Amino acid sequence: MDKSKSPHDKYKFFLKATQLEQMKADYQTADQHREVTKEVIEKKEQMLPKLEKEVLDWEQKFKSLTAIDDLKKKIDRLKEDMAWAFVSEKEKGLQPLVREHDSEKARMPRFEQKVEEAKDNVNKFVNQQKSIQEQLKAASEDVLLLRPKYEELKEVLGQKKKFARNALDDFKRVENTLKKNQREKSALEARIKELQKSAQHDYESERRGREEKIEKLMEQIKGLQAQQHTTEHQNEQFRSAVTKYKADMYEINQEFQALKSNEARKSKTLQSLHAAKNDKYKRFGAYVPAVLKSIDEHCRKGAFHQRPRGPIGACFHLKDQKWALPVERCLGNLISSFCCNDHHDQKLLDSILDRHCGDRSRPSIITSKFKDKVYDTSRLRVQSDEFPAVIDVLDVEDPVIANCLIDQRSIELILLIADRKRATQVMDPELRPGPPKNCREAFTLSGDQLYCFPSLRHYSCNYDRAKFLTANVEEDILKMEEELHGIRSDLDKNRQKQRNLNTEISRNENEGKKTDTQLMKIHQKIRKFNTDMEDLKSIEDPAPVDVTTLEEEVENLKESIQAHEDQKSEKQGRYEDAQIEVDEADSNFKVIEKEMRSKAEGGEPLRDDLGKVQAEIEQAKSHKKHYEMKFKEQEKKIADLKKKIDTYKAEIQTDIDKACIVCPERRNTRRSVTNLESEINQINKRIKTEEKSRGNPEEITRRYNETKESYQKIRREVRQCRTFIERLEKVMIQRQQQYYEFRRFIAMRAKYFFIVLLSNRQYTGKMMFSHPKETLEMSVQPPTAEGEINRDMRSLSGGERSFATVCFILALWDAMESPFRCLDEFDVFMDMINRRISMDMMMHVAQSQKHKQFIFLTPQNMSQLGIAIADLHIFRMPDPDRGQGTLPFENVNRQQEDEDED
Repeated sequence: MDKSKSPHDKYKFFLKATQLEQMKADYQTADQHREVTKEVIEKKEQMLPKLEKEVLDWEQKFKSLTAIDDLKKKIDRLKEDMAWAFVSEKEKGLQPLVREHDSEKARMPRFEQKVEEAKDNVNKFVNQQKSIQEQLKAASEDVLLLRPKYEELKEVLGQKKKFARNALDDFKRVENTLKKNQREKSALEARIKELQKSAQHDYESERRGREEKIEKLMEQIKGLQAQQHTTEHQNEQFRSAVTKYKADMYEINQEFQALKSNEARKSKTLQSLHAAKNDKYKRFGAYVPAVLKSIDEHCRKGAFHQRPRGPIGACFHLKDQKWALPVERCLGNLISSFCCNDHHDQKLLDSILDRHCGDRSRPSIITSKFKDKVYDTSRLRVQSDEFPAVIDVLDVEDPVIANCLIDQRSIELILLIADRKRATQVMDPELRPGPPKNCREAFTLSGDQLYCFPSLRHYSCNYDRAKFLTANVEEDILKMEEELHGIRSDLDKNRQKQRNLNTEISRNENEGKKTDTQLMKIHQKIRKFNTDMEDLKSIEDPAPVDVTTLEEEVENLKESIQAHEDQKSEKQGRYEDAQIEVDEADSNFKVIEKEMRSKAEGGEPLRDDLGKVQAEIEQAKSHKKHYEMKFKEQEKKIADLKKKIDTYKAEIQTDIDKACIVCPERRNTRRSVTNLESEINQINKRIKTEEKSRGNPEEITRRYNETKESYQKIRREVRQCRTFIERLEKVMIQRQQQYYEFRRFIAMRAKYFFIVLLSNRQYTGKMMFSHPKETLEMSVQPPTAEGEINRDMRSLSGGERSFATVCFILALWDAMESPFRCLDEFDVFMDMINRRISMDMMMHVAQSQKHKQFIFLTPQNMSQLGIAIADLHIFRMPDPDRGQGTLPFENVNRQQEDEDED
C-alpha cells in the first residue's frame, strides 16, 4: 500500500477494505438483473396480444361446438317471439285508431258546446233586436206627437218671413228709386252746367279721336288675349307636371316605406344571426338561453318530473342542409315549441316562460307522456322510393322529439320533392298513378306547400331562406349583410329621387304661380281696356238741348225725391216691425225643432245598433248552421272509426288464436317481425356454416385449454414481474441513497481516526476523499524543528511513510467489520521509536477489539519491544537454511515463545 502512489488505487483500496466495493457491485448486479427482467417482460408483453388472439380463436371454435344446439333452440324461441310480435304490431296499429277515436270523441263536447253557444247567440241577438225595435218605436211616437206643433210653427215662421221679405223689398225698391232720382238730378244739374259752358263745342273731332282710341284698345286686347292663351297653356303644362311628379312621389314614397320595413326586418334578422353565432339557441328568441338556464336550475333542484325538451328546432339536425327551408316551413311554429311530460311540468314551464318572455310572443308547450322508444311508422308511413319523407331527412337522437314531430305534424306522411313541376305532377290526384300511398302533403325546395286531397292545392312560400335551421351562420350573416347593403343603396337612390322630384315639384309650382300672376295681370288689363272701350263707345254726340226743359225735369225730380223719402221712412218702419215678429216666430220654431231633433237623434244610435244586431243575427245563424254540420260530420266520423276499430280487433283476435297455436304463453317483445325473421335466417345460415367447418371436438378442447392456461400463466407472470420491478426500483433508490450516506460516514470516521493516530507522534495530517472522482489523497506532516519548513508527503523518510501507512491501515480497520485483521511487514522501514509507537497503537486497537483476531507478520524481533498484553501470542519461525532447497518446518504447528514482560 505504501508503494501505491495513485489516489484512485487508494480509493479502491478504501472501498474494498470497507466492503463498499462489494455493496456497489451488488447494486450494479441488481440493476443489470432488473434491466434483463424488463427486457423479458417487454418480450412477453409483445407476445401477449398474439397469444390472446390465438386464445380467442380457439375459444370461438370451442364455443361453436356447443352453440349449434343453442342456436336451434334460439330459432324456436324467435319463431314464438315472431308469432307474438306480429300480434303486437297489429295491436300497435290499433292504438292510433283508438287514440284517434278517443280524440275525436273527446272533441264531441266541444262541438256540442259550440252548437249550444251558437243557439244562445242567436237567441241573445234576437232579444236585443226586439228590445231596440221597441225603443225605436217609442222614440218615433214622441217625434210624431211633436210634428203638428212643429208644422204649425214652421208655417207661421214662413208667413212672417214672407211678410218681412215683402216689406224689405218695398223698402229697397223705394230706396233704389230715391237713389236713382238723386243720380239723375245730379246728372241733369251737371249737364245743365256743361251745356251752359260749351255751347259751341267741336263734337266731330272728339268722335274721331274716340274711334282711334277704340281701335288701339282692340288691338291691345287681341295681343293680351294671345298672351293669355300662351300663358294659360304654360300654366296647364306646369300643373300637369306637378300632378305627374306628385303621383311619382307617392309611388316612390310607397317604395321607400316598403324598403324601410324590409331594412328593419333584415336588420332584426341580422342581429339575431349575430347573437346565434355564439349561442345557437338565440336564433329561436333572445329569451331562450335564459329559459334554458332556468330549466337547468329547476332540474338540479328536482322540480321537474322529467326535464322539458326544447326548443324542438334545436333538438335535431338535418342530414342534408338543402331541405332546411321546406322542413322549417313544414314545422312552422312547432320549431320553437317545448315538450313536457305532464301537466305539472307544463305549469312550471309556463311560469318560467311568463317570467322571461313578458309581452313578447311566447312558444307553445306540448304536453305528452315521454317515451323511450320512437314510434314504429314503417307500416303507415308514406310509401315512395323516389322521394324522401320529412322523417327521412331529420337526424333526431331524442325519441321524445321524434314522437312529438310524428304526433303533431305527421312527418312520416309528408314528402319532400325538389322540383315544383314534378311535385305538381306527383301530388295531382287526377293524374295516374296518383299521389304515393299514405301521402297527404308535400313541400318543394323553395318552401311551396302542396295538398293532394280532396283536390290539388298549392300554397307559395313568402320567404326564401330558412331562419332557424340554417347550418352556416357565417354565410347567412354575409348574405344578410349583402342584402342590407343593397336595400340601403336602394334607399339612398330612392331618397335622391325624392329630392329630385321635390325640386321639380317646387320649380313647377313656382313657375305655375308666376303664370297665375301673369294671367291675373293680363285679365286686369283686358278688363281695364274693355271698360275703357265701353266707356268710349257709350259717349254720344249730344243733340242741341233746351236748358229750360232740363231745369223743369230737375224740379220734377226734386218733388219725386221728397215723396220717395217719405215712403222710405214708412217702409223702413214696417220692415223693422215685421223683422221683430220673424225673430219671435223663429225663436219659437227653433225650440220645438231642437226638441224634435234631440228625440230623432236619440233614435239614430238605436238604428245603428239595430243594423249591427241584425248582422250579428245573420252571422250567429251561419255559425249555428256550420257547427251543426260539423257536429253531424263528427258523429259520422266517430261511428266510422268505431266500426273500423271493431273490424281491426276481430283481426287481432284471429292473429292471437294463431299465435297461441305456436306458443300458448304470450311473449312480450319490442322487436319487429322483419327483424326477427332476418335474425332467424342469419342463424340458419350460421348453423349450416358451423356444421361444415367444425373440426375434431377433443383436439379443439385440448388446444383451447392449453392455449388459455399458457396465456393466463404468462399474463400472471408479467403482472408479478412488473410489480416486483416497480418495488425493486423504489428499494434501489432508497438503498442507493443509504449507500451514499453510509460511505460518507465511514470516510468521515476514517479521517478522524487517522488524525488521532497521527497525533500519537505529534504528526499532523488529513485524508481527502473525492467520491465523484473516486480519489483518496493523504497529507502527513511530521513535527518540524524551529525554522524548518513543512515537508511534502513524498519527502518523508521510509519509516515516516510506514508509520503513516500503519495509521491509514488502523483507520481503515476501525471502519471495517471483518473478524480477522492481518498486517505483513509493516515495520520494515521503521526505526525503534516508530516501531514502538506503532506496535503500541496496534496493541491498543487489538485490546479494545477483543471480539476480532489480529495477525501481524514481521521479520523483526518482537522481544525487544517489551509488550506484555493478555491474550497475546507471539509465534517465531526458525531461520531458514540457506543451503537447502526446501524449508524444514517443525512438526508442531505452533511454537510459543513465552516472553512475558512485566
